[in-house]
Amino acid sequence: MTNAALLASLLLGCTLLTAVQAQPSAGKGNVVDDPTGKGDRLRRPGFLFLELDCHELKAHLEFFKSVAGYALNRQQGNFVILRSERGEILLNGVGGTPGSKPARYQGPRVEIGIVVDDLDRSFLEAKKHEGWAIQAGIARQPWGVRDFRVTSPEGYYLRITEGPR
Repeated sequence: MTNAALLASLLLGCTLLTAVQAQPSAGKGNVVDDPTGKGDRLRRPGFLFLELDCHELKAHLEFFKSVAGYALNRQQGNFVILRSERGEILLNGVGGTPGSKPARYQGPRVEIGIVVDDLDRSFLEAKKHEGWAIQAGIARQPWGVRDFRVTSPEGYYLRITEGPR
């Protein structure tokens, strides 16, 4: 599945930055060669990554690591880069006022799709995260894949899905 499935609908909602698309390298699977010579193998023309503002930086960091399989690439103060073999999620901790309630959904009908290796495990992990509301349990969609839906404490709507079978 391409990065378009991950980020196609973000154009209207949260901050979206476009950069590069990973292409297979000879003998390296889905990891691309480093175009800059500075250790950055992903950022090539066409690749998409997303940047989310969040009041609960630690909660978002832990959710994307345990549910979606992203790893911490860099943290500098309230700025975090999470990375997988195919993409990046940038998180900006913006603080917040105690008791403030986020919108039910962030932005005008934004959906963030993330493909995972083990949907059942990811669903069990998602249920453990306080403040992350399961909107729909695991279901097979008419287009043939299974997924579940969850909203973050900030109101971001995520579709966690398996790849095509």
